[in-house]
Amino acid sequence: MGWLSVVRNRAVPVPEGVVLEPGERVLATAAAEGSTVVITSRRLVVPGDLDEGKPWHLVDGGRWDPEESVLAVTWVDGSPAGRWHLTKPGGVPDAFHERVNASVLLVEQVRIDPTRRARVVLRKDLTTDRVLAQTIVARGCAPDDPQLVAVTEEVAARLAEQVGREA
Repeated sequence: MGWLSVVRNRAVPVPEGVVLEPGERVLATAAAEGSTVVITSRRLVVPGDLDEGKPWHLVDGGRWDPEESVLAVTWVDGSPAGRWHLTKPGGVPDAFHERVNASVLLVEQVRIDPTRRARVVLRKDLTTDRVLAQTIVARGCAPDDPQLVAVTEEVAARLAEQVGREA
C-alpha cells in the first residue's frame, strides 16, 4: 500500500488508547458520530463501543449504506449489532469488506426442511491463521436439533478437508 493510499484511507487519526498487537496494522479509519471506526488487519475497533475490538472471523454480516453513511455489523457470537454513522468514511467501507472476505474460506447452506436451516462457514482467524468452522442457525431453528447438528458437523468436516485443514 502506497503512501497516498494510507493518507486516503485514514480519514481521521487513530485515537489514543487503541493499542495494536505485534504485527497488526491500521488499514483505515473513519470519523463516526461520537467515536472513530478503526479497521486493522486483525479486527474492528470502535473506542467506546468495541474498545478491545472484535476479530474479523466474528463478523457475521455487514452492510455499508452510502446514502445514509451507515456501517451496520452483525456478529456470529450473537452480540448486539453495531451501527455507526460515518461522518468521514475514508477507506473504511472498502477495508471492512476486504477484511471480512479475507476471513471467509468457504460457505455452504444446509437445509433439512423449510424450518430447519443453517449456514456452515469455514473462517480463518486472521491473527493465528487457525481455521474455524462456524454454524449459524437460521432464526427460529433449534441449535441443538440432533439432525441439524449431525448434518452441519458433516458439512464442516467436508469443507475443512477441501482446504486441507481440520476445523
